[in-house]
Amino acid sequence: MRSFVTTHVSWKPLFIGAVITGNDRMRLYFRSPERDRTYGADVLISHTGPGLLGSLVSPAFLANEHLHQPSDDPHCDVIVDLTDY
Repeated sequence: MRSFVTTHVSWKPLFIGAVITGNDRMRLYFRSPERDRTYGADVLISHTGPGLLGSLVSPAFLANEHLHQPSDDPHCDVIVDLTDY
């Protein structure tokens, strides 16, 4: 098993946690330093790989307001549904 460690860059979203939300589903939490909000990204566990994770640390990807949904989750301000990714 390998771990992934990187230096945080101040303008990139910071991964802060994850929770399993259902069968093959999980919500990844990212904090945006530029927009002062927390995003919850819903993903399928079976489709979560380096490509998806790499795109999530892009500020432009999470900032795409066309993907935003209102949040009823107390841990995030905005939900981004990426289960079709």
